[in-house]
Amino acid sequence: MSNITEPYSVVVNSTQAVTSSPPQSLEDFIEILCNNYIAPVICGIGIIGNIINYVVLSNRRLKKGSYLYLKALTLFDLMALVFSIPYMVVGVRSSDYFWMWYSVYIFLPMVNFFTACSVWITVVMGIDRFIFVKCPTWSRRRNWKLKTQIKIFAVITFSMIICVPKFFCYEIIENGPTARIRDSEFRHSLFFRYTEIVSTGALHFFPLVILSVVNTYLVKKLQSARDIKKEMKSLNSEHETEWQKSQQTFTVTLVSIVILSIIFILPASIVDVATFADPTFTHLRTMRNLSNLLLWCNLSFNCFLYCIFNRQYLKVLRYVIDRGCDRVRRSPTRSTDFQMA
Repeated sequence: MSNITEPYSVVVNSTQAVTSSPPQSLEDFIEILCNNYIAPVICGIGIIGNIINYVVLSNRRLKKGSYLYLKALTLFDLMALVFSIPYMVVGVRSSDYFWMWYSVYIFLPMVNFFTACSVWITVVMGIDRFIFVKCPTWSRRRNWKLKTQIKIFAVITFSMIICVPKFFCYEIIENGPTARIRDSEFRHSLFFRYTEIVSTGALHFFPLVILSVVNTYLVKKLQSARDIKKEMKSLNSEHETEWQKSQQTFTVTLVSIVILSIIFILPASIVDVATFADPTFTHLRTMRNLSNLLLWCNLSFNCFLYCIFNRQYLKVLRYVIDRGCDRVRRSPTRSTDFQMA
């Protein structure tokens, strides 16, 4: 993998030297293990989990403004994984022109774009929850659904602008039926260097700082809310108690998402610093492969968090499964097969 500062990178020149022949070093072995075996499994699990998430979050029981964020996050994560799978399964091993073209113009820019959307939708969701917890009375009067849709559109626009330079990083050199990738002149320009610094800050460092501050505040509020809840339980109506429970459940879910994001984004930020400090560092390629693996984990594991920390999600998931099972039992084909038997 090339030593560059983007969350995901493509292999420069032919990948055959690493993937077709036995590994010549520990770094080659780690690269093959991460890209050819571990990452596809993680992505496969993530695609299934995110499809389940999308179906559950599309249910009318979870149509609130706050759950729109989770639905958008699920869609961004799913698309990033869908574009990654062909590269992992076929593209990384192939030197055919099509797969080189796919790596340069589809995989690299699109996965970076959807990853940027995923990171910043988490940041915006955290800021919204911070405002909601800080000013609950004022927040309840606002039209959160419309404002949430506007913010999601703003995140998409911002991520698109940040990721435009990714389309111009590499060139494809044809050699008969095969091809190879090399750095473009634009990638070595001073302008690209500045855009990469901005991109690194926008995708890693600023989100880490904002998420850390917001999460610290939310965790403290959750701890104090438990004590207040015991004192106010007898004073609140049943409807108000249920509303508070649902809001606290969503806050706990968000805290878990943010903690997972911080754990998985932090290594990529460390790799970025190491790249800027010394691009010739011996173990930089291994660090990049491992940090990419963690970023794929970040796109794949939210389904497990929802099941563990969000009771509303779990109830709707059970409802969707039960309804699906009922439809299968009542299907005409199944009835006909039973009668024929």
